[in-house]
Amino acid sequence: MKLIAIFLVGLMSVLSGCASVQPGSAAYSEESEYELFQPETFESYGSFVVSAGTDAKPVDMRLWYSRPDQITPDTRVIMVMHGGRRDADKYRDYWGAYAKQYGVLIVAPEITDEDFPTGWGYQTGNWVTPDSDSTDETKGERVPVEQTSFAAFERAFDELKNHFNLDAETYDIWGHGSGAQFVTRMIMLYPQARIGTGIAANSGTYTFPDWTLPLRYGLKNTGVEPEDLKASYKHHLVIMLGTDDDDTSHRLLSQLEIARAQGAHRLEKGKNFYRVNREQAEKLNTEYNWELQTVYGIGHSGRKMSEAGAEYLLEGKAEEPLFTDDMQLNESYRSDGDSREENELLKGSDDGEESPF
Repeated sequence: MKLIAIFLVGLMSVLSGCASVQPGSAAYSEESEYELFQPETFESYGSFVVSAGTDAKPVDMRLWYSRPDQITPDTRVIMVMHGGRRDADKYRDYWGAYAKQYGVLIVAPEITDEDFPTGWGYQTGNWVTPDSDSTDETKGERVPVEQTSFAAFERAFDELKNHFNLDAETYDIWGHGSGAQFVTRMIMLYPQARIGTGIAANSGTYTFPDWTLPLRYGLKNTGVEPEDLKASYKHHLVIMLGTDDDDTSHRLLSQLEIARAQGAHRLEKGKNFYRVNREQAEKLNTEYNWELQTVYGIGHSGRKMSEAGAEYLLEGKAEEPLFTDDMQLNESYRSDGDSREENELLKGSDDGEESPF
């Protein structure tokens, strides 16, 4: 009798489990292996994790995506970079509707704080150790290139291609705020990145072609030489600026003197960054494929700037530039590379003030 009772209990459990799953409604697990589910059966929105690290620095990176109705080997890839909160899923959602509308694959890689802590790991690419934020040449050291978040990102792109059986040789990339910092520094420090068009929207700080200033603000001790920037300037980089992102006291804007010297607000900083690099390209006698685009009536909004970024990348739409090639550079920042009076200011504060990236 006891065996019969056990059998009946087990049978009821199995039947109960079967009753809870309706035909044709099997849930897709984000952790499922690609071999178990072909791409055409995926949800339009989803995510999966790829191995993007090395033996010395293992990295598991989640890729949040929105896919078109059909994916072919020729499907175009748009990478969308999250902000400093590492909220990749939110930025995927900002861009998600464009996947079906334009037949592109939208992907928002999540570069976690666990794998790449603080702004040093993300916004500056884990390129140097955090104590490199100093004018003291004895401090800080280079991180092996393969351990940077730039290199991890590129490996994630390879895994993405394998996952969806893509032939794409390049990807377009867009970032806002902290994500924009990632985009500009990736192009300047890691120009081998397979970027087609990059858009950096409303960045709060820039890395200028200035070898007297430490990373975040300049290229001192980064291993990048002036000639190396030729490869960076060949990239198509769009500095996209909201005309209303002109708040000098925005809560996410660094108030360190070294940051303020780049410009009073994000709009001015972007203008100066574009112009200084154009002057540097002229000195190097090399092509300069960067451009400046303005978006009218938008402040520091990732959601609203997403719309402008998508219109540019997917429709080729751009507003009439607010700034022209004859614009005057802010006199507080010059690109002559000589010893400048401002350099004493640009060394920053000694009071231990923290700077938001």
